[in-house]
Amino acid sequence: MDSNLEEMYANLVLEDEEDEGVVVTNEEIPVKEQSYVLVGRFLIEKNINFKAMQNVIASLWRPKEGMEIHDLGNHRYSFMFFHKLDLQKVIEGGPWTFGQCLLVYHILEDNENPHTVPLKNMDIWMQVYDIPKGMISEKLLQSIGDFVGKFVKSDPSNINGVWKMFSRIRITLNVEKPIK
Repeated sequence: MDSNLEEMYANLVLEDEEDEGVVVTNEEIPVKEQSYVLVGRFLIEKNINFKAMQNVIASLWRPKEGMEIHDLGNHRYSFMFFHKLDLQKVIEGGPWTFGQCLLVYHILEDNENPHTVPLKNMDIWMQVYDIPKGMISEKLLQSIGDFVGKFVKSDPSNINGVWKMFSRIRITLNVEKPIK
């Protein structure tokens, strides 16, 4: 048997055309459906009821094009949206909680690993009180935001509206540090 096998190996010949490899054309590459993914965790060390969280979050966010929620393990979850506007609505509407636990999330880029991205920053709306009416400016609000966290943007109705008792700014906070 061994001599028969040796003869077969001896008769094997690679031809020049076999060295070219495989050529893949654009038509053969599957089209990836565009999706928008948040990876998040709730600020609690114990496990949460995944099914209950799915139902509550889906009813709060109500994405028009739908979404999928997956348990990634290690207290991490993925929230996959099928339209950019649904994702933007969730980001602008935050912060979000489930069972009085804050959701910290990160917008996942194509080359990022959902199991290792840092989940320590979150955007919140902050109210700024007691600024004299003539002193309110975008630059002042940005300075206040950068003092507390990192300034993201201000509410466009901050400058107008004499009746307002406060101004609103959106800031990024590190949840691992104490609030100033």
